[in-house]
Amino acid sequence: MADIGLALALKGQIRMRKPTPVKRDMDLRQVMAEEGSRGKPRPVYVVNLDYRRRMRVAAELLADPNCDREHYVEAIRDHFGLPDGSPEFLLFLKAWDECH
Repeated sequence: MADIGLALALKGQIRMRKPTPVKRDMDLRQVMAEEGSRGKPRPVYVVNLDYRRRMRVAAELLADPNCDREHYVEAIRDHFGLPDGSPEFLLFLKAWDECH
């Protein structure tokens, strides 16, 4: 069965999927897009990138079955530098409570 797929792929009848980009490559593309703004500051874009990175890290922690609440809270404090009473910190805690 695999030989048939390979034969069709060699003939060009099946498109091979490109490998998914590595996180490092995605970050590099985002930085290059920011640097390519011809000297015009784009602070909203930078804030959005930071927010997306935070959400990605938090989602990875929430999906990890070995991560407990204490580790999650420590990671939020260490990685994001959020004080305990800040609204964003409380949103991350709310996300933990909803998922677990």
